[in-house]
Amino acid sequence: MGARPRDWQPLADSDPVPGDPDRIEELGRKLRRTADELERQLRHLKAAAEVTSWDSDAGAEFRGKAKKCRGRLEAAHRRYRTAADAIGDRVVDHGVDYESNATAPAGTYVTDLHRAQRIADIARHEARDADARGGAARRGLSGVVGERRKAELEKQEEEAGDALAAARAKLHEARRIRDAAARRAREALEDAVSDDPLKDGFRDRFADFVEQVAGVTELIAKWAGIAALTVGWIPLIGQGLSGLLGAISMVATLVNLACTATQVAMGDAAWTELAWSATGLLAMGAGKAFSKVAGRYVVGTLRRMRLAKGGKLSPREAKRSRQKFNRDSGKPARLEKGDVPQSIREPITELFKSSTWKGGFQGGYRQAWRELKDRGDGNVVKGVARSVSLADASVASDLKEVKHLSKSLDSSYAVNQVSRTATGLTVAGSGVTAGGLFIDEVH
Repeated sequence: MGARPRDWQPLADSDPVPGDPDRIEELGRKLRRTADELERQLRHLKAAAEVTSWDSDAGAEFRGKAKKCRGRLEAAHRRYRTAADAIGDRVVDHGVDYESNATAPAGTYVTDLHRAQRIADIARHEARDADARGGAARRGLSGVVGERRKAELEKQEEEAGDALAAARAKLHEARRIRDAAARRAREALEDAVSDDPLKDGFRDRFADFVEQVAGVTELIAKWAGIAALTVGWIPLIGQGLSGLLGAISMVATLVNLACTATQVAMGDAAWTELAWSATGLLAMGAGKAFSKVAGRYVVGTLRRMRLAKGGKLSPREAKRSRQKFNRDSGKPARLEKGDVPQSIREPITELFKSSTWKGGFQGGYRQAWRELKDRGDGNVVKGVARSVSLADASVASDLKEVKHLSKSLDSSYAVNQVSRTATGLTVAGSGVTAGGLFIDEVH
């Protein structure tokens, strides 16, 4: 069929019955071919399911599964057959005149679309002819004419108006035929899929929900984890924001792990995917545990230095404290039993504590501002520059205070050794955490 006309004045601004019957006919043929192929496969499956010579447990199990599979295949065949019948795989032409097309019995969608377009084309041609005749009559009436000629022109204008109204009625009939065919095809398709074994049940909808949750939590875990590693080095808000984002990432990772486990149980995912997800979670916990070790390593030192600066230790106690500090600074820091599980559990519990949300964003600001001024000798900008660290946010602040306090204490304090060890531990932890995020992303 040729291209549709573009100019539909005076009936409409655009094609009132759009569509391409040739392409729809080709679609119908594809659906018919698929339905025919499914029918052939059904015959083969039925023959295999009815074989009685294979008389054994395996044969019985095969026949049972074949029968079950046949039901789904039959449903698929019905769907394709119904779609091919409703849409149509062949255009039936009812001629070129209006009466033949208007009085033809209802057929497939593609046939009725074709005859509706034929009627619309007839209506367009008649409307354009009537509009031209009416325009000519009106132009004649605008001049000076005799009574007889005037009557003729008025009659021509009236007849043109009647012809235009008749053309509009034909166009209305074309739309009615097209809409009725579309409604019949839609209802046939809805009936075919309304109640068959291929219709999505509760399990399918639940599987889709789990898949959506898994996708969302994977994105949250990845970007919150990356953000936690990034903002951890930022002064002022780094510690609170990094802790909050890390907790969100860990919770999202746990939810994603639960979704993967559910998908494995439902047969929608492989065990290897669950193993990789669990490995990623453990890696994130191990990375957090490194920071926990570094924090323990630094906190004892900081406590002794605060006491020494406060003058609360006697000379003998201060000497023993310095000696112990020097010894401890050279000792390797190690993970203790339960560090990794606790590092996985803590972010989740901390997420529901008000202190997690308030500490880093209210009092933390004020305290950080005072500490920055103190570290910068009254200059906040210098304090910020001196506070930038590669260490984890939860440890960096304590390390900076250690260095700051060392200025007013005995130089025998092994501050550099403490700083190198703690920073190395936290950088290693960040690397392990990033590795966990990478594993969870690519598994």
